[in-house]
Amino acid sequence: MMARRCEITLDADGCKGCGYCETVCPMNVYERGAFINERGYTPYRAVRPELCVGCMQCYYVCPDFCLDVTPDEVSR
Repeated sequence: MMARRCEITLDADGCKGCGYCETVCPMNVYERGAFINERGYTPYRAVRPELCVGCMQCYYVCPDFCLDVTPDEVSR
């Protein structure tokens, strides 16, 4: 069985903590972080990036373009 691996890059300083990424992620990759960013928001973070299947739903729903999902490799 082949598993798609992806690298998730989040801009914590640009995130306003809307939670859309967590809402649309079918793999439960995201959770709210434990700190306040420079803009005064509690940004989300990818706490389980190894579960990401690269569906890109989080990427397309983010209103502030704070995250990127890049296919990394294909592993067996």
